[in-house]
Amino acid sequence: MNTAQRHLKALGLLALLLLAAALGGCAPAHIAPEPLPTLSQEARSPVVAAARSLKGVRYKYGGESPQSGFDCSGLTWWAYRQVGVDLPRVSYDQYEAGLPVNRRDIRPGDLVFFRLQSKRRNMHVGIATDGNTFIHSPSSGGRVREEDFDTPYWREHFIGARRILNGGG
Repeated sequence: MNTAQRHLKALGLLALLLLAAALGGCAPAHIAPEPLPTLSQEARSPVVAAARSLKGVRYKYGGESPQSGFDCSGLTWWAYRQVGVDLPRVSYDQYEAGLPVNRRDIRPGDLVFFRLQSKRRNMHVGIATDGNTFIHSPSSGGRVREEDFDTPYWREHFIGARRILNGGG
């Protein structure tokens, strides 16, 4: 087989793989996942601004609108929708979204997660507003507020952060 035939065969194999992926087949393991939406630091601020615009809105279990109130994941879901990002609705699914971020690398717009009870699926989530603060809908009887997550309580319960929007560096 000459060089031209080998190249043609390789192109044919690539075309078959792409066709299989387009028709719903699984992509080969070495193909990278779809990249995160890319927004600059300045562009990420609308997520933070959207969340901050809700300060004082009451907590409501299962709530996902300014009119009815918010639970923690309803707040994060709503804020990301305001910038056109479709985030999963519940906190344990949000914990699987995006990319993990080390505590020291948290930036505005990143999701921050806390374990408040021993149940795996019972996570609390908020949106980082800077390196040490986050906005969240705390609990029944509470209202959306911004807090320092470097206090002993939040530091003890912190379990991770996720970057949903890629700042490009």
